Amino acid sequence: MLMNDQKSTDKTLLTSINQHDLDDVAEFLHCHMNNRFAALEWKRGINRSWLRDAPNFGFMLKHENEIVGVLCAIYSEQPVKDGSTKRFCNPHSWCVLADFRARSIDLVLALIRQKGYTFTMLSPNKDGVEIFRFLKFKPLNNEVAIFLNMPVVTTAGVVISQQAIAQIKTLLPQQAAQHYADHADFPWLSFLFFRSGDRYGFLIFKKQIHKRLPSAWILYVSDAALFRQCWPAIRTALLLKHGLFFSKIESRLLDQPMKTALKPEHGHQKFYLGDEVSADCVQNLYSELVTLNL
Repeated sequence: MLMNDQKSTDKTLLTSINQHDLDDVAEFLHCHMNNRFAALEWKRGINRSWLRDAPNFGFMLKHENEIVGVLCAIYSEQPVKDGSTKRFCNPHSWCVLADFRARSIDLVLALIRQKGYTFTMLSPNKDGVEIFRFLKFKPLNNEVAIFLNMPVVTTAGVVISQQAIAQIKTLLPQQAAQHYADHADFPWLSFLFFRSGDRYGFLIFKKQIHKRLPSAWILYVSDAALFRQCWPAIRTALLLKHGLFFSKIESRLLDQPMKTALKPEHGHQKFYLGDEVSADCVQNLYSELVTLNL
């Protein structure tokens, strides 16, 4: 139990991360978790929230007024498939100094004891996987489908030019348009819009390397059935316009299996916790996968 938002054991305090703590937390993560990201990049990544009354940015441990551990969190309010809106909390960037590892679990418990949220853990390390299983987090399907971006001449779906995006955004379904607006300002995310007839959709991808070749890691599709219908045009555009030879996408993001000659992989195990939504409502959006250039 937290008393006055703090817990004291052996002079180590557990307290929430608030706006005025973000500079120190970012510096801690730069020094102790991943120095590939400058402190300013860390701050930009952990300073995002899509929930107006978010209670914190996660929790931290402090010893003699120095940060010795953090578990950050991104809060959001998202529409789900039944048309309702649910609150999500995405824990991420869990880092505790070796001398204080015995207190690591306190950070997780402080976070998940908050009521009214579905929790998504999308990038746990190997040790974290076992901990989240123990805490009754539910695993998501981690199969990753891999496709060769073979070009074709087709009329089955049209990929929309970048010049037309401003107009096309007004034609997207409301939920998809909101997802685009919420993520359009991250420079490491790429967007591809497509349509069939008067039905419009888009996908979000990151560029990565697969088998030593530039490839697309597809994080999100706004309309899985339309994506499948337009896939020949999409893969052609990914190759010819973006220079990407393969596409990878988690099978859970598809509405049904798609034909490919390549064997699927098993990606990092992801989890969620909560009874208000089903697994098919858990997206990669509104998480560290988009706020940080992972």
